[in-house]
Amino acid sequence: MQDGVNSRWVIHLAFMLAAICSSQEITTASTQTQDQIDLKRVLTWLPADTETLLVANGPFRVSNFGGQQHEYKNHELTTEELEEYFEGLTLSLFGSGKGILEKHLRGTRVLFALEGSRHFRPPADLGELPFEGATLAVFEEDLDDRRDAFMKEAAHVAVRIEQIEGQKVAVFEEQWEKDVWTIFITFPKQDVVIVATNERFLQETLARMQGAKGERAFPESSREWKYLNGQTQFWGIRHYDKLQAKSDPTSPFGGRKSANFPDEEAVGMTYQCDPKTERRATLTYLAGPRGQTRKIAEERFPDAGEVEQKAQLHIQYRELEPGVIQSIFDLTHSQAADLFFFVFMMHLGHGIYV
Repeated sequence: MQDGVNSRWVIHLAFMLAAICSSQEITTASTQTQDQIDLKRVLTWLPADTETLLVANGPFRVSNFGGQQHEYKNHELTTEELEEYFEGLTLSLFGSGKGILEKHLRGTRVLFALEGSRHFRPPADLGELPFEGATLAVFEEDLDDRRDAFMKEAAHVAVRIEQIEGQKVAVFEEQWEKDVWTIFITFPKQDVVIVATNERFLQETLARMQGAKGERAFPESSREWKYLNGQTQFWGIRHYDKLQAKSDPTSPFGGRKSANFPDEEAVGMTYQCDPKTERRATLTYLAGPRGQTRKIAEERFPDAGEVEQKAQLHIQYRELEPGVIQSIFDLTHSQAADLFFFVFMMHLGHGIYV
C-alpha cells in the first residue's frame, strides 16, 4: 500500500464495490438453498493454482451496479449495508462489460457466488492490481432469455464474440486508470454467469466444468479449512503462492518491503463474516510455528492518519496455536469498515494504489 492514502479514496473505493448489490427484500438463505450448491464440485472447476477465493452465500438480489449513492459521513452500519460491502467484494467484476451485464441481470437473485484469482501484479500507475481470475455466480432462475438479450447487445459493443471451450464469450476491453483490462463474459449454464479477466483462466475453468480432470484448487488437505465454516454468509481463503513472489507486490515472500509484511513462513489467511449474526469479521493468519504472527497481525493496519478509524475497529487478537493468529474486527461504523476493507483487500491480492 502506498503512503499517504487519501481517506476519501478509501471511502469511495469501499462504496464503489459495495454498490453492486441491493439487499432490500432479500430473505435469509435457507438450508435448502445452501444444499443446492456443491462447494467441493464448484472448487474442481477452478485452476489448481488459484490463490485467492472469495465466497458469498445467497440469496441476494443483483441491482444497480455502481449506481447507489452514499454519504461520506461516519455512521453506524446496518446489517444490509455490511452485506453490500461483502457482496460487492465478491462480485466486483460483474460491473464490467460496459454496464450491459448489469442491465440484463438486474432484479435477478444470486444463490451463490465466488471469485477465484491468482497472479496479482502492480498496476501501471494507480488503481487496482491486475490479476488473472474469474467470478462465477449461480442464479435462482433460468437465464436463457437474459443471455440471448445480453449477447445481442454485446455484439455491437464488445471487441469481439468468440467461442471458448464451446461457449459463446463476449470480450470487452476497458480502461481502468492506465491499465487496459480484457474482460470475458459467458453464460456456460442456464443458471450460471462467469466474468473473467484472463482467457487461460476462463478456458481451464470451462474445460473443468465440462469434465476435464485436474488437481482441485484449495484441496481438503489445505490447513486453512480448519479455520473456516463454509456455511458462513461470507468467507474466503488466500493460500500464498511462492512461485509468484518476484512479481506479486502483495506476496509475503522474498524479504522485500511490500503491501504485506515479509514472512518466509507464511502459509495463508482466511476470513469470515456473518452480518445477520454480528457486524464483525474474523481473519485468521497461518504461518510456521516460528513465525511472528502476532506482530504481523498487529502491524497490519496503519496508524498514520487513520487513528480514529483503527480505534473504532476494536481489534481483538487470539493465538489459536503456534503460528496461527486470529484477529476480530468490529465493523459497526462506516469509516472503520472503509479502513478495514481497504487494507483487507490488499492482503487478498486485490489492493488499490492511490
